Amino acid sequence: MALRHKSAQKRHRQSLKRRMINRSRKSTIKTFTKKALAAITNGEDLNAAQSKAESLIDKAAKGSTLHKNTAARKKSRLAKAINKAKAAQDSAAQTQSAAQPQS
Repeated sequence: MALRHKSAQKRHRQSLKRRMINRSRKSTIKTFTKKALAAITNGEDLNAAQSKAESLIDKAAKGSTLHKNTAARKKSRLAKAINKAKAAQDSAAQTQSAAQPQS
């Protein structure tokens, strides 16, 4: 890449900085999304994990790291997975309580 103009050199430096910031934010989003999904099986505080992940997704969309529709899709899929897990846990708890004889 022949960057012969000062403005082109500056824009290139800016794009490299922006790229690193965006990569970091996306990586953080992926990490906290995985933590939220892991909290389902580990029995950790699910609401706090979901809230943190959604907050990071919203901040990334606000700063144009993610498109707003991409952010909405990620939040929707996370909520869907968490609700599915909660429903499975509730139904498992109900079947266990129904299986125990009442005295």
